[in-house]
Amino acid sequence: MATQSQAAGVAASSDSSSYPSSFAAWYSVAVLMLMYIFSFIDRTTISLIVEPMKRDLQISDTQIGMLQGLAFALLYTFLGLPIARLSDRHSRRAIIAAGVFIWSIMATLCGLARTATQLFIARIGVGVGEAALSPAAYSMITDSFPRSKLGSAFGFYNIGITIGAGVAFLVGGIVVAAVSHAGASYTLPLLGEVRAWQMVFIVTGAPGILLPLLLLTFREPARRGMLRTPTAPPTAMARPPLREVLNYVWLNRQFYCLHFVALALLAMCGYAVAAWLPTALIRAYGVSYGQVGKILGVSTILMNSTGMLLAGILCDRLTRTGSKDAPIVVALISACGIAVFACLPYIMPTVPLVWVAIFVAGITFNAYNGVGPMAVNQVTPNQYRAQVSAVYLFVVNALGLGVGPTLVPLLNDHLFHDPLKIRFSLIIVVFCAAVAAIVLLWIVRPIYRQKLTEAAQWQ
Repeated sequence: MATQSQAAGVAASSDSSSYPSSFAAWYSVAVLMLMYIFSFIDRTTISLIVEPMKRDLQISDTQIGMLQGLAFALLYTFLGLPIARLSDRHSRRAIIAAGVFIWSIMATLCGLARTATQLFIARIGVGVGEAALSPAAYSMITDSFPRSKLGSAFGFYNIGITIGAGVAFLVGGIVVAAVSHAGASYTLPLLGEVRAWQMVFIVTGAPGILLPLLLLTFREPARRGMLRTPTAPPTAMARPPLREVLNYVWLNRQFYCLHFVALALLAMCGYAVAAWLPTALIRAYGVSYGQVGKILGVSTILMNSTGMLLAGILCDRLTRTGSKDAPIVVALISACGIAVFACLPYIMPTVPLVWVAIFVAGITFNAYNGVGPMAVNQVTPNQYRAQVSAVYLFVVNALGLGVGPTLVPLLNDHLFHDPLKIRFSLIIVVFCAAVAAIVLLWIVRPIYRQKLTEAAQWQ
């Protein structure tokens, strides 16, 4: 029976180039991870300054949700594919450098916004810049390591999510707690007077402007794992027409659709919690901004990062023992942990137990982030990787980031009609999304195993 790859009329190309040295490979991942840290600082900071923003901009919870999710996701999702297409054809380092510079500028401009409309536009700009990072980074990492080490490499890169979010909580909590009374402001040279919440955006956004210089300190890895049509010249392999890429995705839609939606549902859990957990705890338990920021920051950096690294190590160990669906198995474990543990912090009877529940939930909460895109890149030809990764991120962020932060307050407004009960809306969204993801991942396991067997013919 012909495989889907054969149906597409593609054949394997040889790839005899060696991988970068171990030091060079891990150094490049460390630089990319640092940029991922800053990207999540800039997209997450807003979640801890909800109340001061509502007060000064005079907006509702639903409008805050749109600023957190929809504004960022609007062009982040739609520009991902054209930017990734450039990454599959041109220097991936250059694409990343341009994106980092743009999002850092726009994140800083968030701190100068005087109206909700201005802030919405600046958040769109942050999303435009960040769309350039992960598709190109995924492609570079996959070209830098053999399959038996990819789990650890992707896990290490993706702890940028947890460290970045943790730092955002810490910095946001410290700054807002330091000057949390109404009317508090700073006066900056050339910029004039800014509120405390605006200062958070400036402090976290401006340092990223210099990050692109680090990309000059390592070389881009050689591309490997190419496919080409029998009649195509070698120079055409890295420049497939968009129609060819979309045709490949369509031919393999059974895997891509199920996997993308499953990971998008888990991302919905993550973004919904990141957006509304601080506010839910402040309203329900009367804790301060400083308390929430410190606990969430430390927990996210320590527990969530540890869980992601352990997920990568577990994935590599399962791969070495012959498991052909190791990334999917690890993602399933993460999804089960989210369904069971991520709903507990909001129903604890005391504040200390809330903190304990947050630390416990952190172990599995972000574990899927590394193995999810790793699975996609393992079964996607090199010249399609950044573009297919962009499609993956489009689905993940359209559903996860675009819907998650807005769905929670929307559900609360129509179901509970009480801002103090937003924690219950958060529980409903997280549990239902996690359970649906578990079902889809279980279905996709045998499909992934088949795709990996096909990929072995050309990798």
